[in-house]
Amino acid sequence: MIKGILFDFGGTLALGDLDKDYFATSFLEYIRSLGFRGRKSQYEKARKGMFERLMKARSINREVRLEELYQGLLFKLGLHPSGEVIDYIHQLYIRSFSVELVSGLKEVFECLNERYSLAVISNSMSDVPREGIKKFDLEQYLDTVVISRDIGIRKPDPEIFNFALHNLGIESYNAIHVGDSLKEDIQGAKNAGIKTIWIKRNSEEMNIQPDYTIHSIKEITSLL
Repeated sequence: MIKGILFDFGGTLALGDLDKDYFATSFLEYIRSLGFRGRKSQYEKARKGMFERLMKARSINREVRLEELYQGLLFKLGLHPSGEVIDYIHQLYIRSFSVELVSGLKEVFECLNERYSLAVISNSMSDVPREGIKKFDLEQYLDTVVISRDIGIRKPDPEIFNFALHNLGIESYNAIHVGDSLKEDIQGAKNAGIKTIWIKRNSEEMNIQPDYTIHSIKEITSLL
């Protein structure tokens, strides 16, 4: 019997993206105000190294917090940022990220919340998912929110799913996970022994078999 439903955030409950040009321009202006006088090429080299570090961690399903990444970047540029500076950069990143709920989500949560424990499991180095949840007042429906930045582990590693199950106090066979990524959500949940619902949003070839396939979050209420 299903007792809990786990949801991915980005691409499943909400849609959005980072305004990369705005963030990059605003970030460079900010660090110049902190005293960075180097060439842009120096900044680009340090930035490349930062992303290589992030990708190396993510290749083994590990996460690095945004604050840690940008602190390292600033050190390489000869700056010694305070906690306040790092927090400002994190907030700048969040402000540069647009987030909008998928249509009908609150109505779905209203229905499901009466019968199931609900959770979010999101891969993110920043607090964008948590801020989105607060912005749209979704906290009232959720029993736990697990973000990869908090525990250092990313989907599809089964440990992040197990962490959420532990928080909910349920076993894997009593849960089902909903997500739009075949690799991160569907394979990850399967690795943890959890049933799966894939939200198919594109023409991605289905080389991993979900238990159910839907095209809209609204279909969940009639499926469960």
